[in-house]
Amino acid sequence: MNSISDVQRSSKAANTGFMLVGQFIGKGSLFVSIMFLSRYLSDWDFGGLLFVIVLGQIYLGLSDIGVSLILNMRSSVRPADTQQLLSASLTLRIILSFLGLPLLMLAGILLNMTPDRMLVLGIIGVSVFFESFAELFYSVFRAREKMVYESICRILMGITGLGAVLLLIQFKMDLTSIASAYVARACAAAIAAVVFLRRIGFSLMPSLDKEKLKDLFITALPLGIMGLVTVVHMRADNILIRQILGENAVAAWQECLRIIEVMLLLVSPTLLPGALFPSLCRAFRDGKYKRQTGHMARIFTGLALVPFLAILSSGDRFLRIVWGSEYLRGIDASELQLSLYLCLAGLAIMYLMIIVLSSLMAVNRIRIVVPVTAAALILVVVGNLLLMPVLGLPSAGVFFVAGNLLILVSYWVFLKWKGYSVPIWREAFISILASVPAFAVIPLTRRLPFLPALLIPALIFVPVWWFSGGAKAIHEVFPRKPEREDSSIVIQTPP
Repeated sequence: MNSISDVQRSSKAANTGFMLVGQFIGKGSLFVSIMFLSRYLSDWDFGGLLFVIVLGQIYLGLSDIGVSLILNMRSSVRPADTQQLLSASLTLRIILSFLGLPLLMLAGILLNMTPDRMLVLGIIGVSVFFESFAELFYSVFRAREKMVYESICRILMGITGLGAVLLLIQFKMDLTSIASAYVARACAAAIAAVVFLRRIGFSLMPSLDKEKLKDLFITALPLGIMGLVTVVHMRADNILIRQILGENAVAAWQECLRIIEVMLLLVSPTLLPGALFPSLCRAFRDGKYKRQTGHMARIFTGLALVPFLAILSSGDRFLRIVWGSEYLRGIDASELQLSLYLCLAGLAIMYLMIIVLSSLMAVNRIRIVVPVTAAALILVVVGNLLLMPVLGLPSAGVFFVAGNLLILVSYWVFLKWKGYSVPIWREAFISILASVPAFAVIPLTRRLPFLPALLIPALIFVPVWWFSGGAKAIHEVFPRKPEREDSSIVIQTPP
């Protein structure tokens, strides 16, 4: 019987399955732990914890600066160079992680955090430190298209974190102690990833070759700036909410975001730039990108419509059941519900944005990302500064949609200008048309008990979508047999 290390290159369907299982159990466990914490912690502590985690995510982007993606892309193209790339990437990650941690603490000081909050921030920073190395090792697994390893690591991380949270709640520990659960989950993932790397023949010896480190840094820096600006754009609203509306409002906004983030993780990084990215590169190389991106748009838009229909039909009962009776966090019920609906609308936009962003990476046209994302960041910051005192929390939802829509349209126009016309709008519109019957029954389902109200619109939509071309799209994007792979992937730029 073969061991895990004997698993050969799997099909996209198998790799996608591994990634989905890992994300569902890993991130699902994290989501459940946050559900428990929402009932256990006060509004102030719950919002404070989620805000500190937001800062930790920015630190994660700073400690990477695109190194993981370069490792993934280059190893996918030249598997023989993986060990050298891994060693150089590991050295850069160590340097950047140690440099970024003081900057994380400086951010806490500039935001006037209390000493207790600073301690929690430091603990979360340590957890991110270990998690960043696990994410680096995942790039090797993705490049070798053996996502089973990443899946196991994510499952272990999720279960460890949930178990630690439940244990700390049982002993009625404070927020500082609960933050240590995040360190435990990150260490579990990092240790498991190291074991799997060594099992498939890679060592963790850092590289001292200055030329290779310089080359990797210079190559990764544009991606790093892109990633960092993107992360700041996605998290800036939390900082503004905290400063204008308070930490309890951060908790309310995060309740909305956490719901769509569960759905977002099904696509990014699970599929793009995960399991589907190598085949997307090959599609651009072979001139078949229109069919590939079109099918992706059909699938991802349909995927975004399912939770929108379900939550719209169930009304405020969904938030109450997920986050407990204190889910409002001092925010008006109608404002919070509107914020959630805006987030759900933004989910479809983000799915399409991920397709065009991955397309930009596949054709090496990523320089446009920084100015466009910076423009969206300015829109989000200025817009919220002007309207949040007037509109309250829904202002964050309005500019969540507006900022991501600006990025999506800009990327699409840029790709078209460069000779790559991706048919995302047409395919997304077909999925939206398929949802019309489901939207029509929502006024009739809202008075039903929670579970029927949640399920009926989605159950109407899925068959209509399936027979309107969704089934074909799934078959094309997720073939059961592995694709034949050439020795190299070269993207041809149109004249």
